[in-house]
Amino acid sequence: MRKIFILLILMYGHLYALERESTLKIYHQIFSSLVAKPMINVYTDDKEYRKVFATSKRMVLSGYPEKSDIILITNRATLFQIMRERQWAVAKDERPILFVTDYRLLKNSFDIVGAFYWKKGRSQLLFIKNRLDAYNITLPNEYKNFIVDEL
Repeated sequence: MRKIFILLILMYGHLYALERESTLKIYHQIFSSLVAKPMINVYTDDKEYRKVFATSKRMVLSGYPEKSDIILITNRATLFQIMRERQWAVAKDERPILFVTDYRLLKNSFDIVGAFYWKKGRSQLLFIKNRLDAYNITLPNEYKNFIVDEL
């Protein structure tokens, strides 16, 4: 079993064998804290995450980034594509919130508000305070330990 787990990580750079129910529950909690809506429109081009979100009753998969509330980015190519195409929204209030699954993406782009990723086998959740402020987002107190001023 351990060899299969390592093989999956080596093949894809990160674990794609997502356990759908718990992954969906985690992202629903995070995204519900970022967007105060009963139904959240989420865009991602990652096939595994699309499968996860397709089973949700509270998150709707969007086919277009500009029509989403949150864009989940899982790799550098998608980040660059989204950043190039973000000309459709000038004001921060009109732009979808960017959230990533990789610390390096969070560190290298100032438009991303947070990340949920794995480091040394442990889940990590981070939000950047000034980026949350730019979107007028106030997180519940349960997330205060995950908010940092800077990376």
